This record gives sequence, structure tokens and C-alpha cells, in this order.
Amino acid sequence: MHLGLTERPDIPELSVTEVRNALRCPRSFALGRARGRAVTFPIGSSSLGAMFHRIVERFARESEAAARPGISTVGEAVRQRDPRALADGLLRHLVSELEATPEAAMMPGEVDDLAEALRRLASSLTPLAERVATETLQPIREHAGCDLRAQMTGPGGVSALLVGQTGELVGLDEGALGVVEFKLADEASEELDREQGALYRALLLRALEIDAVPALLRCNPRPLTTMLSPPEADSLVERRILPLIEQMVGWSVRPESAPPTARRDLCLVCPVREACADTFQGRFEPRDSALAGAARPVPDPEGKLYMPTVSKADVTTTYDMAGMEEAEEIQNRIVAEVRRQGVGVTPRKAPIVGPRLITIEVHCPRHRVAQLDRVAEDVEHQLSNDEVRYERVGPRPFFMVPRKAPCEVDLMTLLARKADYLRERPGRFVVGEGMNGDVIVGDLSDGSSCHLLIGGQTGSGKSVLLRALISSMCHFHAPSAIRFTLVDPKRVTFGSFAASVATHLSGPVFYDLEAFLPALDDLVAEMETRYERMERCRAQNIDDYNASSAEKLARRVVVVDEFQDLVAVKSLRQPFIDAVKRLGAKARAAGIHLILATQRPDRSTVPGEIKANLCGRIALRVQEAVNSRIILDRGGAESLLGRGDLLADLGQGLVRGQAPMA
Repeated sequence: MHLGLTERPDIPELSVTEVRNALRCPRSFALGRARGRAVTFPIGSSSLGAMFHRIVERFARESEAAARPGISTVGEAVRQRDPRALADGLLRHLVSELEATPEAAMMPGEVDDLAEALRRLASSLTPLAERVATETLQPIREHAGCDLRAQMTGPGGVSALLVGQTGELVGLDEGALGVVEFKLADEASEELDREQGALYRALLLRALEIDAVPALLRCNPRPLTTMLSPPEADSLVERRILPLIEQMVGWSVRPESAPPTARRDLCLVCPVREACADTFQGRFEPRDSALAGAARPVPDPEGKLYMPTVSKADVTTTYDMAGMEEAEEIQNRIVAEVRRQGVGVTPRKAPIVGPRLITIEVHCPRHRVAQLDRVAEDVEHQLSNDEVRYERVGPRPFFMVPRKAPCEVDLMTLLARKADYLRERPGRFVVGEGMNGDVIVGDLSDGSSCHLLIGGQTGSGKSVLLRALISSMCHFHAPSAIRFTLVDPKRVTFGSFAASVATHLSGPVFYDLEAFLPALDDLVAEMETRYERMERCRAQNIDDYNASSAEKLARRVVVVDEFQDLVAVKSLRQPFIDAVKRLGAKARAAGIHLILATQRPDRSTVPGEIKANLCGRIALRVQEAVNSRIILDRGGAESLLGRGDLLADLGQGLVRGQAPMA
């Protein structure tokens, strides 16, 4: 049944859900319309957001049906049930959803978060129900379940029919009409709340001539209410809602004209992301591409989970003309200056042009190499404007020069170049691009790189590198194959990044170091349990076990940024070191791995017990040679350029490279 205006073929229809989504991301609306598959649920930053809304809707219908005669609102029905019964009802619907959605089993961490959110939602519903006043809702109770239709005309004269229902409305004891908004995550935005409240007031006013005082009640999962006065709401409709509806009419005809969202966290699990990437070439910046392409279930426009095809980057090798021209020019100047110093040299081969550095190897008679060593300092001085540095490995002398215009290293391109290698086994990762253009990779299942020690001062690119390592391990493998525990005591390294890999996380990011220690102890216990299971199957390692067992084990990776904070606190130091020693010595075959990073590598922050158990080493720029020796057992990292320039030893010798953007 339709209330308000009748259907008019000359005026386009817009649903309340479409308007709400356009407030978050105009392109989600435009592309849904263009493909004939409008997004049917309020989009959010969680892959399980649609599942959450379905559970709440079923629960609401069940509560109303089970209420005593004469009760017709969810709020009144909820009053009859205690929080434990409410939680049981919500979790029962969750079980039904999981049984019907096998893809959800690939993201156990996010499912656990959803279950906890439902429990907390149950506890917040009871105080919300106490505010419900039946008489406030009485004017629209006779229209429950009906479609409301109202014509909305924008400032340019463009009109649309807005269509919505009264199912989300409750009456409040303040005399206001509440719009109940249940959220899986704490994404409260006061401005968005105000706009949604104003939207429902406008719909009721135009469809039923009901002058409602709007309030938006959010359970996210704690109760939160945003109230608007009628003048405020009407002003917001004129300033924001009506212009938006007019724009939506235009976007439905020309979807390519829709602007991007300011909420970048929504892109990662957007139901129309693939269409967005195809339609808006160049929309996604390199640092976001890998995360958005990570192997994880995402919702389709109807909210059903599916595994998307992993995106592939163009790996066509392009000739770096500008870099080669710069390299040849500086090579000629270096050779000329060395000859001017009285040493006859010639270029050994073409310069090697990397993303940040140019390497020029020179040849001179063996008996003249010592003479070249002596004049090298003068050559560096004469060419100091170019920051030329002389080095020698055995009898092979070469010069290194920073590029004037460095090239960014794109993580998606590196992942595409090493796709076959990375797909083969979870735990393989990309470190960056080497001096010769090769991709530097590692493997946590390898005994020489099963645990990593990473050091780098502020500005060295340590946080970016950590994110790139995690992204590369997520990209080709689902959460059921590899899961992460992240520790970020300074609350800056993983920030919004954690939302982009939420499905691969074992739980929330740890900010409290004391809370992290029990989780580390749990991993030690998990290691022992895994070895018992492997012994029963006569498997030597996690790969053998997964090949022979129906119940697969996921690799577990613990990433701790600024781990020196754990070592510095007396009460935490020894328990942390003991756990690292046990995991470092035994956990590789069980598929449990450590990645520890610090910006102050010295003897006090990196004790020998920790260093001895972390065999893979990556050093970014550090302050002094002594800091470099703590990480690499040799100097060199103090001379790096910063911003991702690194030295890595993953069991195949020391290599220099550039970390990708992530």
C-alpha cells in the first residue's frame, strides 16, 4: 500500500536507503542505479554490516509478533524481555545467518566482533525501550508497514518521489519521533545523524502531514541520541537534502559525474567497488589499491557475501627514459672527474637505475683500485651537489647517486609481478623493489625469515613498510588462511589501516601493552596445541597438516610496533622476552610468526634474547652505525636516504631496496 503521492512515471523514484547511502557515498548510489542493482542496505565499513541489519530486522519482526495483544512497536515488545533473552534471540539469528553464509567462515575475527556487538546491543535496547511512548507514535501506527511517498523538489526545480517506510520509527517520551539506527561499529557522525533525522521528518510531513520532531537513536552499540528542532530539521532539508536529491537525479543519468566519498574506509567493502574501479579509472591511489584488493569476502548490492576476483595490476615494464638520461649524465661526470684525479677508469656496464638510487660500476686495472680508493673522497667532494658516494665490494668499485626525481614504488604492481609466488603459500610477503628492479620477497615458512626484526628512526618509512608487509600477505589469501594480531602502543601506525584488514585480524588492535601479554601467552598455548594435533597426523609443519587434514589451520602473525615499550616496563619485560624466546625458537613449524619493530634499536631495547630469535632483519634509516649493527650486525643503515630506503637480510644475503607505498 502506498501513502502520499501516487506513482508518477514522469518523476524518478528514490528510496530512503538510496538517499542515506548517497549521503555517505554518491557513487554507491549512482553505480547501483546504472547497473540496475541498487544497494539495498545502509553501507558501512564492515563486510558484515548487511548481515547485522538483517539480524536486527528479523529480531524486530519477531519481537512484535511475540508481544502481547495491543503492542505494535519494537520498543514496547522489548520491555517484556530481559537483556539475556534479547541476546539469545539476536545470537540465534546470527547462527542462522552463518549457516546460510559459508563465506563468513573465512573471517572468524569479524564474526566474533559481530557476536559481541549483538550482545552489547541487547544490553542497550532495554534502556532505549524505557523511553518509548506509545501515544507519540499513535498518528502513524495505522500506516505501519506501508510505503510513504512524497515529492521532493530541489532548488533547480528537479523533482523526485521519495519512498520510505515507518518501520524504523518509534515514539519517545520527549514527544519526539525517533528514527532507530542500529550500527555494527562505532561510526557515529553527528552531521549524518542530523541529516537522516531531517530526511524522515520531511517524508512524514509531505506524505502524511505529520509535524514530527525528529530524533535519531543509534545503538553502536551504546545508545546515542541526536535531537533536532523542527526549524533546524527543515533548514537542513533545504540546505542539504533537497540539493542532494536533485543531484541524485542527475547522477542516475550520468553516473560518471558522481563525486567520490570522503569516507575512504567505506571503499574497502563497498558493494559496487568493482564497478567504481572500472568506471572511475585512477580513482584509487596506489596506497589503497592493495588493501581494497585483498582476499576477503565482500557484500554484493543485496548484502550477500561473495569472494571477489583478486584485482590485477598492469605489469607492463615501462622504460625509465628520464632515469636513464639522468644516469648517463652523472656517469659521464663521475668518469671524467676520476680521470681528472689521475685514475683511468671506464664504465663496466650500463648504469643501474633504481626507484631512488643510480648505481654506476666502474672498471680500472687491478693495481689501480687502491689508487681509486684514495681519490674517491676528492671525487665525492667535487661532486657533492649530486651527493655522490663511493663504495667497493671486494675488487668491484662503484658509485651511488640519489635520483633527483625518485619514482614511487607501487605495491599493487609488485604484487602482480610476484602473484604466482605469493599465491603458492600464505605467509609470503613483499618487502620492496631492489636496486636492479627485482622484487624483494620473503617467506615466513623459511627458517631464515620466519620472524622479522625491523628498525628505523622517525621518518624512515617503518610504519609504511609494516603496512605493506601485512597488505602483501592479505592480498591473495583469505582470513581463514592467515590472521594477524596487531599491537600499536602509540596508536598511529595501524589507525584506519586496521579497518581495511579487519577481516584478517584475530581481534581488535592492542593499544594497552598489559592487555597484549595474555594474548601472547595464548599464542604460546596455541603453539603447543598445534604441535599436539600435528603429532597425531604425523605432520612436520603447518603446510603438511593442512594438506592432510580437513580442518585447516591459519597462519598467525603477531606484528608489534615500538616493541621497546614492552621491554622498557619492568613488569612487562621478562614475560615478553620469555614469550618471544619460546615462539621464536619453536613456533615456525606451527605457523605462528613474530614481526617486531622499533625506532630505537640499541642494546637496551633489543636485548640479545630477542635478537637471537628473530632471524629475518630489515633496517631502514637509523641515527648511527651502532644502531645499524644492532639490526644487521653491520653498519650501513645510518647512510640510507629515509622514506622507505632499506637494507634487508632474509637469508639470501644483504640487499638494498625501496619499500612500496601502502
